[in-house]
Amino acid sequence: MKRTLAIFLLIGACLAAGCQSKPAKHYPIEALVISADPAKKLIIVKHGDIPGLMPGMTMTYEVADPRQIESLRPGDKISADLVVSENVGRLEKIQLISKGEGKLPPGTSQRIPQKGDDVPDFALVNQDGKLIHFHDFRGKTLLITFIYTRCPLPDFCPRMNENFRAVQKLLQATPDATQKVVFFSVSFDPKNDTPAVLKHYGSVYKNIVSGEKPFEWQFAALSENDLPSVAQFFGLVYQPGGAEIVHSLSTTLVGPDGKVVDWYSGNDWLPADVAQAIQSAMRQG
Repeated sequence: MKRTLAIFLLIGACLAAGCQSKPAKHYPIEALVISADPAKKLIIVKHGDIPGLMPGMTMTYEVADPRQIESLRPGDKISADLVVSENVGRLEKIQLISKGEGKLPPGTSQRIPQKGDDVPDFALVNQDGKLIHFHDFRGKTLLITFIYTRCPLPDFCPRMNENFRAVQKLLQATPDATQKVVFFSVSFDPKNDTPAVLKHYGSVYKNIVSGEKPFEWQFAALSENDLPSVAQFFGLVYQPGGAEIVHSLSTTLVGPDGKVVDWYSGNDWLPADVAQAIQSAMRQG
């Protein structure tokens, strides 16, 4: 896997328990190593259910001591202490249980969009109740992220939308940007994110500052049937349940030719960098 997944936890359960203000919690886990990056102090593992915290899934974690993952390879099995504090999880006391063969079972790794991938013509219903398709926007540069309107964490869905506003502000001086760039905030919660809900939600972010030119910004929801294939293509991990949905962050830049230009995981990408990448994609288009 060339790119790491976003770091995320079962925030809903944590918030409900009020864990932000409580001491760190420790969970013993056993997991299959997907990839390890000692330089970034990150490891991607697939683990089973963690009672009281989250169902089994593939996730990225910070590691307390990168030396503990230097010799790990895909397919290795490890044990570790998952320490959850302030909505952040990290692995400590990592120990090798058994060596793998340096490769993973089929279906174990998470697909990450690669540069040049053709974006399928997925269908969505937007804030106006209109059925739209990604291919409807061929010839334009697209920036696509995934959200759900009930997301309670400022650094997750709301931050992605605020980043989109920041990118739009940075592109104000770029000729024809408002006609050639389209933004998509795509909901993976179709049961709750109806067109009316999306229209109201989007209006919070679409407020135009005096003197600014508006961009086309689609707030749209996927059908439940299409959600798994869309998530798989865009490297989105989500786990519905209760009031909150556990999910990763996935933002993709698509060129005018309908091919992936770049993919951004997590919430640490900078609007200035993405604005520059959009300008480059526009020139190439």
